[in-house]
Amino acid sequence: MKKTIFLLSYALIACLIFIVASNRENKELQYLLHGQYTNKMADASTQLNELQQAVQQSLMYKDTTALHQSLQDVWRLSSDIKYSIADLPLDQEFTSEWMNYLGRLGNNAKMTMTSKENADKWHANIKNVSENLTNFSNDWQVATAHVLQQDNNYKHWLEEQTADQSTGNFKNMAKSIKTYRESDFPLTASESDHEKRKNLQKLDDRKISESEAINRFKDMFPELSNATIAVKNSRKGAPYPFYHITFTKGERTGYADLTVKGGHLLSYLVERPFGQTSLPILKLKKLADQHLKELGYTDVVETDARENSEVWHLSYARVDQSTKAKIYADGVQVKIAKDTGEVVGLNGIEYIQKEKVKPQTMKKIDWNTFFNSDAEVMEEDLAYVEDKDFVERLCYEVTVRVNANKTQHTYKVLIDTETGEVIKNERLS
Repeated sequence: MKKTIFLLSYALIACLIFIVASNRENKELQYLLHGQYTNKMADASTQLNELQQAVQQSLMYKDTTALHQSLQDVWRLSSDIKYSIADLPLDQEFTSEWMNYLGRLGNNAKMTMTSKENADKWHANIKNVSENLTNFSNDWQVATAHVLQQDNNYKHWLEEQTADQSTGNFKNMAKSIKTYRESDFPLTASESDHEKRKNLQKLDDRKISESEAINRFKDMFPELSNATIAVKNSRKGAPYPFYHITFTKGERTGYADLTVKGGHLLSYLVERPFGQTSLPILKLKKLADQHLKELGYTDVVETDARENSEVWHLSYARVDQSTKAKIYADGVQVKIAKDTGEVVGLNGIEYIQKEKVKPQTMKKIDWNTFFNSDAEVMEEDLAYVEDKDFVERLCYEVTVRVNANKTQHTYKVLIDTETGEVIKNERLS
C-alpha cells in the first residue's frame, strides 16, 4: 500500500513539474511572438511615415528626373509596407483593403513615370492621396498604440485581431481605406472586372462545411493533424467568405484561411522559435518545391527569392500549359524556415484567381535592331503580364545587360509579342 501511495505521489509530482515547465515554455513563446509582431508593426509605422514624405515630395517637382525619383520611392515603399503587414494577423478586411490601396498607389506611381500625361494626372490627384494618407497615419498610430499596450499573451492578441466584430480600430480603418481608394483611384470597367476576380466573387466551387475545412487543413498539413484546432467563419459580407482556422501544437501556433467555396488555401502562417543553423539555399528551394507539389501546386515555377535572418521568401507563378509562359498574376508566395526547411507561411490568393489568358500572335523581333549596341540580350522567356488596363498580355521576357559609361546594369524588359510595345521595364542590378 505504501509503495502504491509513493508511486502515485511521485507520478503526481512529475506531472506538476511537467505542467509548470510546459507553461513556462509557452509563456516564453508568447513573449517571443508578441515581440516579433510588435517589431513588424513598428517597421510598418516607419515605412508609412517615409511613404507619406515621398508622396508629399512628389508634389514639389516638375523636373522629370526629380519627379521620377520620388515616384520610385513611392513604388518601393508601398511594396515594402505590403511585405511588413503580410505576416501580421490583423483584421482580414483591413489587411485586404490596405494592401489593395498600396498596390494601386504603387502601380499609379509606376505608370506615372511613362508619360507626361500620366504625370499631369498624378499632380492633379496626389493632393487628395496625401491628405488621405495623413488621416490614415493618424488612425494607424491610434490602432497600433492600442495593440502595443495589450499584454504579451500572443493567443489573446491573435484572437482580438481576428475576432468577428463589427467594431474596432482596424475594422473601422478598413472602411476608411475603401473610401480613400474609391476617391483616389476610381475604377474603370476593366479594373472593376479585375477587382471582382481579385475578391474571388467568380468562384463557383461547391461550398464546404466547417468539418470538411478542418479535414482539408489536416490533409494539407498532416504534421498538424493532432494539434489543438479551432475554426470560425469570416464576418458577414466579406468579399470572399472563408474559414479561419487557428492551431497550437507545442511551440507552434498559427492560423490558416480556407475559402468556403472549394476549400482553397488563402493564407497560412506558423510562428515558432527558429534555430541558428541554416540549410543550403538549393536544398531549401527543393524542399519548398516538394511542399508545393504536396499542396497541389503542380504547375508553378519559381520567379523570385529574398531572405532575412530566419526564412527565405520564395515567389512562384503559374505556367500556362499551352505557351509555357509564366502568368505572374497567378502567384504563390512561400516562407520557408532556414533551419529545417519547414513551410512557415504561404499566400495563395493570387493563384486561386486564375487569370483567363487569350491566344495571341507572336511576331518575331530582331533584338539587334530593337536594342542598341550597348545592350546584350542574356536570356529570353515568355510571360503574361497586365497592361495599364489590367488585360493579360503575352510578352517576351528579355533579360538585358547594358554596358555604358563604364557601368553595367541589368534589366528585365517585357515586350508585347503582338504589338511590340514595352509593357514593363524593371532594373535588376
